[in-house]
Amino acid sequence: MMNVACPREQEALEVAFAGTLSDGGHDGIRAHLATCSICADVVRVATAIREDADSCRMAHLPGSGIVWWRAQMRARAEAARAASKPITFVQGIAAACLVGAAVAGLGVAFPWIRAWFGSMGELARAIEAGAGASPLLGLPLWVPLLAVLTLLLAPVAIYLAVTKD
Repeated sequence: MMNVACPREQEALEVAFAGTLSDGGHDGIRAHLATCSICADVVRVATAIREDADSCRMAHLPGSGIVWWRAQMRARAEAARAASKPITFVQGIAAACLVGAAVAGLGVAFPWIRAWFGSMGELARAIEAGAGASPLLGLPLWVPLLAVLTLLLAPVAIYLAVTKD
C-alpha cells in the first residue's frame, strides 16, 4: 500500500504558502522535500496557487458600470449589424434593377441617342464656325452647355452635401 500522507505535509504547505522556501532558512524542510515526493508535490501545487492569487490581486478589473456600458454598446452594435443586413440586400437588388432598367432604356432609346450624337456633331461644327446660337433648340449656345454642365456636376454636389465628415 502506498503512503498518501506525510507527517510534515502541513509544515511544507505553510512554508510554500508563505513564500519563504527560497529564503535562507528552512534547511530542514528543503532536505525533506528532496526525499518526500508527497511534500514536493504539495509545495509545487501550493506555490502555483499562491502565484496565481498574487497575479489576481494585481489585476485591475473595471467597474461594474463600465462592464455594463460596454455590454450595452456591444449589444447595440450587434443589433445595428443585424438590422443592416436586409437593408443592404434590398439596396443590392435595387441597384441591379436600376442597371437592368438603364440597359433596357438605352436599348429602347438607341435610335434617339444616335440622332442626338449626330446633332452634337452639328453643334461642334457650329462652334467651330463661331455661330452664336445652338442648332439644336435655337437657343443661345451657353444654355445647352450650361444644362450639360449642370447634369455632370449635380451628382457631385449632392454627394458632397450629404456625406458625413
